[in-house]
Amino acid sequence: MKKRILNILVVILTIGVIYEISSYFIIKSNNKVLEDIKTVDTFDNKDKTLSIMIQQDNFNYKEDTSRTTWPSRSEYMYAGSKCVDKDNQDLGDTTPYISFEETSPNPIVTIKTKQTIYCTLYFAKGRPALEVLDKQGGDYYAGGGEHTTAVDGMYRFKGTKDQITNNYICLGDENPDVCKTNTDNMYRIIGVTTDGKLKVIKASKYGENQVWHSSSSTDPKWDSSSLYTYLNVTFYSSINARIKGLIENHTWNMEKKTSTPEATTGQEDGTVSANIGLMYGSDYVNAYQNSSTDNWLFIQNGYSGNIAEDEWTMSRCGADGGLVAWRVLPDGTLRPDWLYNTHVVRPVFYLQSTAGLIGFGSESSPYTITTIK
Repeated sequence: MKKRILNILVVILTIGVIYEISSYFIIKSNNKVLEDIKTVDTFDNKDKTLSIMIQQDNFNYKEDTSRTTWPSRSEYMYAGSKCVDKDNQDLGDTTPYISFEETSPNPIVTIKTKQTIYCTLYFAKGRPALEVLDKQGGDYYAGGGEHTTAVDGMYRFKGTKDQITNNYICLGDENPDVCKTNTDNMYRIIGVTTDGKLKVIKASKYGENQVWHSSSSTDPKWDSSSLYTYLNVTFYSSINARIKGLIENHTWNMEKKTSTPEATTGQEDGTVSANIGLMYGSDYVNAYQNSSTDNWLFIQNGYSGNIAEDEWTMSRCGADGGLVAWRVLPDGTLRPDWLYNTHVVRPVFYLQSTAGLIGFGSESSPYTITTIK
């Protein structure tokens, strides 16, 4: 008899449904079809403990009763859950009851409770970046409040380091939690172009002690510089394949500004097509809020008590006969320096307009990318 009971328990564990002596039950599925998690409720014989809600084109949610597979992660992202008891009372924070793990190749759902509960999983639909950033509102969103005017063909985030908190984007994979353990995947959105392309900058430095160009005798264009190779070969090879497929091979403008990078006058040095660049000096200047030097774009945030590190921009300076480019100083000002000197770099690139946004944009809940079809 004992042997028979043991065999039954082994079978139950094998199919992924566990009933514990402590009157907990766990539903766990790593299969493709949802039928595997529509298990019999061990308390009152309900045959469905999970509902799937899919965000529609109008961004409202609708229950999908016919679905037999998980929503495609190229179009949808798990946005959260809601659980109620058998009397339909909201159980509040769902964390103690249900978890959804974006494991590969298929997600795993786990429910654990001492009572009969019914949980709804919500899957959000990605939205075009321009639409998301233009409709969020608020003074410091790219399209909100006083920031509705595009500068240089781009809606930009403007403000100080303490004001701009809603332009974080995690580019590791579909799961934003990856940025909690690997900050190398965290970026920030400089802005979105009027045709819907995202311009992003790495939130932390990728390299320090980097020369713009190694030679003190030649005055190179961007695609002949040492920094171009470092970013478009060394850094580019470190990006995961999913994000690489969304990076725009962008046409970068290579002006040499003789006064300050925001000036409209300067020697035209042509254009260069490349995957990876740096922020322009004008990106930094146009991110000011009320002319503050405490610019969110600068990694050191002005006089923040951090170790002083200058940061290269992509903008050249036509003064002193060439061989110089603009850099951001720890006090938040811009000043030219010789190309062969070394400074911090943070890679910048454009994501194609097919890259949609899901999430809230905060550091704790950053945007992630979904493909808009």
